[in-house]
Amino acid sequence: DISDVRWGSLSDDKFETPCAPLCTSGGTATFFRVCYRPGCEPHGTDPEQYLGKDVAHASDEVEFYDKLRTSRECDAYWASFSDMAMECPGVVRLQCVNPQEDALELRSLLLLQNLRLGFQKLRLVDVKLGAETSIPCWKGKSRLHAWKNACVDQRTNSALEGFRLEGMELPPRALEEHVQAVIDTRNRRGFPGSKLVGAKQVTRFTLQRFRAHEFLNYWLDVSSLGAGAELHTHGAVWGAVIAVRKLTHSVLDIQVPQQWIGSSLALGLEVGKLDKAPQLVVKVFDWGRSELTTAADYAKLHAEERRERVRHWRQYIRAICRFQWELCRIAAHRCCCRAWPAFIFELRCEQVSIVRAAILGESSIEAAGMGVYHLPHQGKQASNSKVVIPLIRRISGVGSAHSVAGVLHLHISLPDRGPCGEGPVIISVRGATNLTEAELANGAITVVRIIGFERAGDAKLHMEAWRAGYPEPVPRGRTYAQRTTPGKSLKSTMVWEDTFEFLGLGEAGAAAAQARLQEILPSGVRLGNSLPIEQTNAEGVRLGQCVGSARTVAHLEEDGHQQNRSCPDTLPNEHQGDSDAASARKRSSPWPELLPPTVGMSTQADSAAQCFCIQTVPWLQEGSEYPSHWL
Repeated sequence: DISDVRWGSLSDDKFETPCAPLCTSGGTATFFRVCYRPGCEPHGTDPEQYLGKDVAHASDEVEFYDKLRTSRECDAYWASFSDMAMECPGVVRLQCVNPQEDALELRSLLLLQNLRLGFQKLRLVDVKLGAETSIPCWKGKSRLHAWKNACVDQRTNSALEGFRLEGMELPPRALEEHVQAVIDTRNRRGFPGSKLVGAKQVTRFTLQRFRAHEFLNYWLDVSSLGAGAELHTHGAVWGAVIAVRKLTHSVLDIQVPQQWIGSSLALGLEVGKLDKAPQLVVKVFDWGRSELTTAADYAKLHAEERRERVRHWRQYIRAICRFQWELCRIAAHRCCCRAWPAFIFELRCEQVSIVRAAILGESSIEAAGMGVYHLPHQGKQASNSKVVIPLIRRISGVGSAHSVAGVLHLHISLPDRGPCGEGPVIISVRGATNLTEAELANGAITVVRIIGFERAGDAKLHMEAWRAGYPEPVPRGRTYAQRTTPGKSLKSTMVWEDTFEFLGLGEAGAAAAQARLQEILPSGVRLGNSLPIEQTNAEGVRLGQCVGSARTVAHLEEDGHQQNRSCPDTLPNEHQGDSDAASARKRSSPWPELLPPTVGMSTQADSAAQCFCIQTVPWLQEGSEYPSHWL
C-alpha cells in the first residue's frame, strides 16, 4: 500500500499503454517496459528513460527512494550517493500485461532508470552485496525464509568474499556453455542429485558460487567481437575501477551506519561494438530490505539497534571495498603488463556435484596435465604458427619419469615485429589428443586454463611446484589466467574452439598504466613490493612457509634459470621463510603489494584483500574504534 507516501504524482496519460513485461536475469518483482507518449517526455529526457517495477513487490523501495529524494536536497553526502543509485521520479498507475495470464490489469509501477539506454548491447551483472542477505523479522522476512537465505549465504561466494553473482544478462558463450555443461552433467544417468533440483536452480547456484575474478572474467569477455577485443576489455576494467571507486567514496561519506540488506550492485558493459573506452554503467539498486537512516533517525535508535546497524554497515562497506580490490588487481596484472613471454596450459577436470556443493559448500577441481610454452625471442617470431604442447602429469613418486597425459594443439599469432611478448598475443585452443579415460572422466567438465606470465621464471616455478605437489605459488611478475569453454569429447580427443588475447603494452605503455593505477588506488593503501605473509591458512600453516617451500622447489631468478631442483625434506624455519620471501619480493615483484594475481594460493589473496580493505577503511578491522557518535 503506497497511499501514504507523499510523492509528486505522475500523470498516467503521459505514458503509452499497455506496458509489456520484460525478461530479467534475477529477482522476484516483474519489470515492465514504460515509454512516454510522443511529445510528453520532459525536456532532455528519452522516451524510454525509465522502466516500471511492480510496486506489489517493491513497496519498501518506494519509501527508500522517496526518502533519498528529500535527503539529497538537504545533505551533500546523500546527493553524492544518489548519483550512484538509479534515477527514480516516482510511481505511476498504468495498464499492464499480466505475464502469467496475458490479460490487462492496472498496476502501480515504480519508475526506475533504464540502464539499457544508450547501449547497443548491454551485458549486465547483478551482484548482491553483504555476507548476510536477510534478517529475520526485518522488512517482512520471516524466520524460515531468513534461515533459507542464510543457508544460501553460507554455501556461496557471500561467505567467501562478501558478495555473490545473482544473474548476468547477455552472457558470453563461455559462460552459457559452462552452465549448460553443469546441467548436462547433472542429468546424466546415475548422477547424484539429478532429480532434486531443476535446471533453473542449478544455473543460479552455479553463478552464486563463482568468485569475483571468475565472473568478472566472463563479464569482460568480448572475444566474439574479434581483433581489438582486449583493448575493449582494458578500457572496461579502467572504467569500472574508477566508477566503483566513486561509489566507495560516496558510501563512506554517509555520516551514520545504514542497514541495507540484500541490495545489489549493477555493472553494465557495452558488448555490441568495440571501443577503446567502452560505455559502461555502475549503479546500486534493490532496496526492498533496506532502510535509509538519516543522522536524526539514527540519534533516536536504541543502543542495540545501533550495534546492529554498525555490524551490517561493516558488511556492506567491506563488500564494496573487496569488489574494488578485485577490479584493481585485474587492472594491476591484465592491464599493466609490459609483455607476455611465457604461458602455462593446464588441462583441468572439474567434478560437478550440485548436491555436494549445496550441503558441504565445496567442489573439486584438479589439473590432469600441464604444459609450458615460451614465445620465440625477438627476430625469430612468426606471425602465425601451429603449436603442439605435451601435457605432463604430476610426479607420482620419488624418481618417477615424466608421464604425458596428452597433447594440446594450439594456434598462436604474434606481431611481426617488436620484443618478445609485446603487442597482442592471440592463442587459439583447438583440442587435445591422446587423452586417457582419466582425463575424460564421466561427471567432469574438462577445460584448459591459460596462464600468461610476465616473467618466464614464474612459469617454470608454477610448473615445478605443481608437479612436486606444492601449493600454487604466487608469481613475482604480473600474471593473468583465462579459461576455455568445456571441451567436447570425441573418443580420446577433446575439442575446443576458443581464442584468447593477451596484450603486452611495452615499456612506455606499461609504465603509463601503472602510474594510472597508482593514482586510482585509495590513498590509505601503501604501494610496495612485499605481500603481507605473516598469516595462517585454515590448517594453521603460516603462509610465509608455503611461499618459501614452493620457491625452494625451484628458486628462479628473473632470467628464468633454475637454481635448485631439490625438493626440501622439511619446511624452512618460519622466521627464515618469512624474511626470504619478503626480501625476494622487495627485489623483484613489480605489482603493488596488496594486489596479488588471480593465480596463487587463495588464502594469501584473501589476506591481501583484508589488508586492502582495512587500509582503505580502518574501522573495518575487528576491535577498531568507530566514530564516537555511532554508539
